[in-house]
Amino acid sequence: MNKLIVNFQKNCNSITMFAYLLNVILITLLYNNPIVLVGICVSLIAMVVLTRPEKVKSYLKFAGIIFFITVLFNLILNQRGSNLLFEIPFLKVTTESLMNAVVLGISFVNLLWAFYLYDSLIRIKTVFELLANLFKSIAIIFILTVKFIPEIIQIYTETKTVSRFRTQHQSNEQGLLKRIKRTVGLNEIVLNKAIASFMNVSDTLILKGYEQRRRNLGYVEFKRFDVIILILGLLSVIFNISMSVQHLGKINFGSANLKVSTDGVALILVINCLFILLPFLTGGVNYLWWKFYGSKTTVSDTITAKNYR
Repeated sequence: MNKLIVNFQKNCNSITMFAYLLNVILITLLYNNPIVLVGICVSLIAMVVLTRPEKVKSYLKFAGIIFFITVLFNLILNQRGSNLLFEIPFLKVTTESLMNAVVLGISFVNLLWAFYLYDSLIRIKTVFELLANLFKSIAIIFILTVKFIPEIIQIYTETKTVSRFRTQHQSNEQGLLKRIKRTVGLNEIVLNKAIASFMNVSDTLILKGYEQRRRNLGYVEFKRFDVIILILGLLSVIFNISMSVQHLGKINFGSANLKVSTDGVALILVINCLFILLPFLTGGVNYLWWKFYGSKTTVSDTITAKNYR
């Protein structure tokens, strides 16, 4: 993870980070103007590259698959429009249907990138404690989804690898019945291991007291930096909702008479892209402050110096 993003994480508390990420997700949901969507997509990709550069290739591959499937599916379902591009049996592609498909595809991809960023920066413990105080059942589902499902996938992958290693001497030309039996046996092993893992998670939740009805959220310190970020987030929410109510940054999605308006697009792009890049920008400001001022007035063995050393 980039040092500037790490600096943002260290300077803000968990609730501030949670509010920032929810705001980013809200931004991806409110607009469907293709110009705005592309700008938001570029900003989200830049943030993911800064937070998880080692996984960018796999993320891009999966996002490309989602985009292609979404566009293809929408082209098949929505064939309305007057400006015909080309036509094949059972499929008529028009400018309007292609634009609708691309808009829907980018919207899904943006939401996907937003959750990638959410997964990179969120602190699971704080989110779970917040949900546990408000919605106990949702909190249990949340923690099982975040922790248990990836565990099942890992168990399945490891078990399948071991099973292939044990049976690699067998011929590939086996009957369908043998393959089904082998798959059933594999699923049985995965299920047994998953149940044991689930029981461990359940015992851990009980030991931590999450079965109790009332829980107090741990002490969270709000510094000046947190207040500034929360105020910026609130202003961003108010701005985006007001723009959405005025139908700025939106198109008549799904219509056969599609029109892309540029009214307010520049302002929406600038504000939302800056907010998405807020961790990088604030980290950069802190770094510049340290380089040109703090390093000259602070003893070199302080915590601040160690963070930037």
